[in-house]
Amino acid sequence: MSDMNEKLALARSIARRKVAFIRHAISYLVVIVGLALINNLTWGGYQWWLWVAFGWGIGVVSHFLSAFLYQSGSLVERLAKRELEKMDESDKV
Repeated sequence: MSDMNEKLALARSIARRKVAFIRHAISYLVVIVGLALINNLTWGGYQWWLWVAFGWGIGVVSHFLSAFLYQSGSLVERLAKRELEKMDESDKV
């Protein structure tokens, strides 16, 4: 039962991180579109909003990587399992 509770807690943690990323991405899109509209409707010259989009975009990309690719060390776990499988195969030969 304890193993099931641990899995459930881990699943909830991963789900929370994914939802947090989705909220971050939506707020990014809304703000960047708003800044682009403000820039183009009021001045229309230099596109300064692109600097904000680029800077904040780096944060959104890193948030995506942490939420979807590097979930609680799952990348490390997969690589470790792969190495163990290689070791087992070499022992059989």
